[in-house]
Amino acid sequence: MPRLQAPDYHDKRERIKAAAAALFANKGYHGTSIVDIAGACHTVKSRLYYYFPSKNQLLYEIIKDHALFLQAEILPIIGNKEVVARQRLENYARTLLGINVKYRDQHTLILGELDALSPAQNTEVSLLIRRTIESLYPSLLEINPALQKQMYFPTAMMFVGMINWTHTWYSAKGGLSVENYAKQLCATFLDGFSA
Repeated sequence: MPRLQAPDYHDKRERIKAAAAALFANKGYHGTSIVDIAGACHTVKSRLYYYFPSKNQLLYEIIKDHALFLQAEILPIIGNKEVVARQRLENYARTLLGINVKYRDQHTLILGELDALSPAQNTEVSLLIRRTIESLYPSLLEINPALQKQMYFPTAMMFVGMINWTHTWYSAKGGLSVENYAKQLCATFLDGFSA
């Protein structure tokens, strides 16, 4: 007879993932052991294996879940044709920046621990992430119809790159709101710094 799941099974999985994400982000995937994760969750190693069969599976689920979350949040915003392209880019920047700041640990893992995944997992997650980048192409083309095809990805990455590392220094306590920074970022990207 299969083992019945406890009513709080999914909540406990999410708590384990949050604790593991913080450890992986701070100590690195390879520098974090299952014992470390168990300690952070106030449990024992064998109990973790009830929820996740391996440390790799835990990392994979954290990163994949975050990549899917990014898609769910970003694609409707950048795909909203009722909004002009410039505003779509600003909305994209504001949303991505807000997510990166709120979920710093998960974002850190997407930026730095994809190589710890198996090749198949890495490919799957990379394709999810790439979709959020490629979703910028129509807006970029609307703003600059002369943009050549070979420049689609580099241009989109230039824009995303302005956002991606903000989580390492940004603090709302510094007086710069996510909204105002997104506006400044888009103005710099679209109009140039001197403007």
